[in-house]
Amino acid sequence: MTGYIYYCELSMGNSNNRLVTIAGTRPEIIKLADFIPKVNEKFDHSFIYTGQHFSPRMKDIFIDELNVKPDYDFKCNSSDIELIRARVSPVLKELRPEYVIIYGDTNSSMAAALAAQEAESKIIHLEAGIRDFDIAVPEESIRIKIDEMASHLFAPSDLCKSVLSYENVAGEVYVTGNLIVDVCLRLSRIAASRDLRVDLPAEYLLLTIHRPENVDNPKNLKLLIKHFETVNHKIIFPVHPRTQKNLRSRKIEFPDNVIMIDPVGYIEFLGLLLRSKLVLTDSGGLQEESVTLKKPCITLRHTSARWETILLKANVLFPPDRTSSLSETVEMMLQTKIERNPYGDDVANKTVSLLERIIN
Repeated sequence: MTGYIYYCELSMGNSNNRLVTIAGTRPEIIKLADFIPKVNEKFDHSFIYTGQHFSPRMKDIFIDELNVKPDYDFKCNSSDIELIRARVSPVLKELRPEYVIIYGDTNSSMAAALAAQEAESKIIHLEAGIRDFDIAVPEESIRIKIDEMASHLFAPSDLCKSVLSYENVAGEVYVTGNLIVDVCLRLSRIAASRDLRVDLPAEYLLLTIHRPENVDNPKNLKLLIKHFETVNHKIIFPVHPRTQKNLRSRKIEFPDNVIMIDPVGYIEFLGLLLRSKLVLTDSGGLQEESVTLKKPCITLRHTSARWETILLKANVLFPPDRTSSLSETVEMMLQTKIERNPYGDDVANKTVSLLERIIN
């Protein structure tokens, strides 16, 4: 076997009881951090990491912090679906899993689903039923396709289950909650007791932007900067590598109220989130973490795949071309009181218990 940089020899055991989980990005590592150890306790299980996110800052720090050790760590260094599928397929054919667990909607997820189908394994899709309701969003077609392929669909909310009922998917649908809840709550308690490595103002907002529609589009990036200039608060901005590259190449500068810092590990990021007053982001995962930690959120996009947070008024959309005032939106959202998390609790245990009922 070739194509992976770490391999843990495992007994084949009963192939009918074998589970394989496949992931490939930083957010997936975070969300699976409490789930993987619990699955390992209950099943003959292997975890494959594709290496779609391969930068040490974007991968190793999270694997080290979260203690998630893959049995197979590929070095794909790519988001190309066919390349990833070609790396994964030989391993699945060797392991012969009855079930392949796939998380979310990344290119690694799509490649894993195709490889699982080729290996004649049943697909379990975690985070099923999430929709932007905008086919122009790159992840949307992947979500829909994997949900169509899956034999078991684990939805993170009742809303996602409702979406799947309208789509009339063939697989069995369950509501399990979102795995990020367990990880976020557990590690936020650690983060609260740690000193941060950066000097922070007494009060601040937290900003993250990384989506190509914002950081690869100079017009949208400049529109966002104009909005940030109007905000009467300090803004802490851990800068994503893609954003750093674009800012340098285009000689774009942020206003003085935006304090730019290097990317941080997940626990330190949770420390920043806990101490913040409000979040500005284009990240789907941070919308989930914000509502979990009861922080108001402004999503810097035209759409969102986390409609639960918007319906609860814990989150509001503010795309770059919005002509209304971001400052006024910030002040409005600062008054928000978040009383409910739509993504459940004790999610990892509930998900593993459901797997036991399905497989055993």
